[in-house]
Amino acid sequence: MAGDEGIAKWIAEKLQGDSRFASVNAVGAGYLDIVRKDHPPFTAAAIGIREVILPAHVAPLFDGERSPEFVVNVPSKAIWSGPAIDIIHDAPAAFGTFGELSRAARNEDVGSYRHREYQFFEQAFRQHTVVSGVTRVYDKVFRLHRHRGLGDITVALVDAYDMSAEDVRYTRDLYGKFDAAVKISSYGSITSAASDAAKMMGAETFTFGDLMGRLNKP
Repeated sequence: MAGDEGIAKWIAEKLQGDSRFASVNAVGAGYLDIVRKDHPPFTAAAIGIREVILPAHVAPLFDGERSPEFVVNVPSKAIWSGPAIDIIHDAPAAFGTFGELSRAARNEDVGSYRHREYQFFEQAFRQHTVVSGVTRVYDKVFRLHRHRGLGDITVALVDAYDMSAEDVRYTRDLYGKFDAAVKISSYGSITSAASDAAKMMGAETFTFGDLMGRLNKP
């Protein structure tokens, strides 16, 4: 399958009034040619997946004459699977929502754009001395493989100021089983109800710092 032409046209119309761009044109098969005033032009590809974005949704976008530097999905609440993300990053290209496409367009190299918070956590995981490798399961879920005979830990990132039981349950419903729910924000708190809800699932709740210490333990 190619991209979504209807969404590409919608994006083109939305970006027409942006003063950073000299022109934005939907050119067929879901692709957009975006000419910037201060940086080189780039190609984006639009898709319209409502649930989980899989490799089959993104791989064809890189098989033809055009190779996008950014893959944008509308609606924004869809989940990106790890294998789909790997295909995009290997291209190399970037991915995200319409808002992230707009932010990526500020970079001279659009394909190098990465979501700041997700990149921070993934980089921190990879640099931990006990972690031998990281597998991206979904956009907010990482499986950490550990040295010294320690088992894998699946970590889900939770974007909440005060992590609640509802946040933990929603994350489980959305992504499935995980071992650790980690609060993204350094502000706010983790409620006791959130910790209790995670415990009922066989998981734990952590701040980032607490998780880094936990990784050294069985």
